[in-house]
Amino acid sequence: MPAELEQLVRDTVKNRCETQTLEVKAAAEGTPRVYDSLSSFSNQNEGGIILFGIDEQAGFTICGVYNAQDLQKKVYGQCEGMTPQIRPVFATVTVDGKTVVAAYINGRPMSERPVYRTSRGITEGSYTRIGDADVRMTATELYEIESFKEGRRDDISISPSAEPDMLDKTKVAQFIIDAAKERPLLARRSDDEILTLTGVMQHRKPTLAGMLTLGDYPQRIYPNSCITAIAVNGTDIQPDGNGQRFTDNKRYEGTISEMLEGAAGFVARNSRTKVVIRNGKRTDIPEYPETAVREILTNALMHRDYGPYSNGTPIRLVLFSDRLECWNPGGVYGGQSINDLGYANMPTRNPTLVSLLEIEKIAENRHLGIPVIREEAADCGVRQPEFIDRKGSFMVRFFNTADPAERTGHATPTEPANHIEHVDNASDESRAQASPEQAQGNAHERYIDSEQVRQSILRYCATPRSAQDIAGHLGLSMTYVRRAYVLPLVAGGQLALTLPDKPRSKFQRYQSSTAA
Repeated sequence: MPAELEQLVRDTVKNRCETQTLEVKAAAEGTPRVYDSLSSFSNQNEGGIILFGIDEQAGFTICGVYNAQDLQKKVYGQCEGMTPQIRPVFATVTVDGKTVVAAYINGRPMSERPVYRTSRGITEGSYTRIGDADVRMTATELYEIESFKEGRRDDISISPSAEPDMLDKTKVAQFIIDAAKERPLLARRSDDEILTLTGVMQHRKPTLAGMLTLGDYPQRIYPNSCITAIAVNGTDIQPDGNGQRFTDNKRYEGTISEMLEGAAGFVARNSRTKVVIRNGKRTDIPEYPETAVREILTNALMHRDYGPYSNGTPIRLVLFSDRLECWNPGGVYGGQSINDLGYANMPTRNPTLVSLLEIEKIAENRHLGIPVIREEAADCGVRQPEFIDRKGSFMVRFFNTADPAERTGHATPTEPANHIEHVDNASDESRAQASPEQAQGNAHERYIDSEQVRQSILRYCATPRSAQDIAGHLGLSMTYVRRAYVLPLVAGGQLALTLPDKPRSKFQRYQSSTAA
């Protein structure tokens, strides 16, 4: 511990900055008030460390503490002034002849938050950490914590304006058929019972989940439960020479299914598509894979916060020249770490809404969305996506920047390059503003391919093989092989899937159609 603490002190002095989990205080002349940091560190999973004896105002120099024992006693007194009380762990170290005291603060689970200064109350005394700053929690953040602790369900809330005739009769009839088929225990129930038991209706009025899945126009009572989408010509939102900020700007309303289709179409329309011609057959390769786009949008629609502080805020979708960003209100639910996404079972914010979407075959609550998005990025040879949980909101960044290791700019005489065209689905204005360098780069992009390699794959797959097997056989990366060879051969009917109903299964094998 002393050696680790000394290294932490020296690193802090060298880097001259505080962090998400580190706060410094001078404490050369007395004990500073650290209530805000005690609260913010306790209210995040990672907890935090307060280093006493480093003077930020003097350029992060080591000033030492006035009295290590007295400082610990008084800091502990401040911890007792918190609700619930904090039990810090102290450690001391001497660096360059001066004493530095560290107070280690553990993060509390969501069930024990918010941790706040008792004398100021929850509203005024609860803090969260943003970067190197302690910021007072918003009403939205406090509501989310209380909702989790109380098991509050905003997806089955009922608007005072809701009426039964606001549901679309055709959608309701199809839903009842699907529900009886998917949930056998509902098959012998009446239509009204099915709608009540599934959460579409409560007290003979449609719930929020019911309106968002089966409503004829949900936005009549939830006007901002929608998606706003913009496309910009660049890597940030800046006006062009004509004062225009966007190349396209749309608002998508309706049910979740309708918003999903509209926003997915927006992405397809405002992004490029590579057209690969092989032996006279055309294969389209979108800039943003459709599966990843749908997972990103579906997750945002079904896991966003629909509580009273957030249901007036739309989901925001932005297409930049190098990435897609999708933002929704509501952070990772239940205080789970963002690092657990896709790796651990997570509590669900809107279980009724998710259940209705499962019945409609629009989504499934199997915690597979994030892994699919990551896998699609790997398959496309682009940067791994970023998932950002910040101050009661969640954002996904999906990049279109290719991995140089997965691309090539030349073709050998024995391996002629495919003919590749770039079909730009963006607006004419966006195309006109592309730089000559961008246009030249697009025109010269090629993937190495050869009939000899394809025939080798087909012969090898006379026995069912995995994508990894095929990649090993060719001595190439699996990502490149799947994208450049396997998927086009499947699309062309030359390779068959051994598990056609589960195309992305880890047990998937590929077999030559002639041998299948």
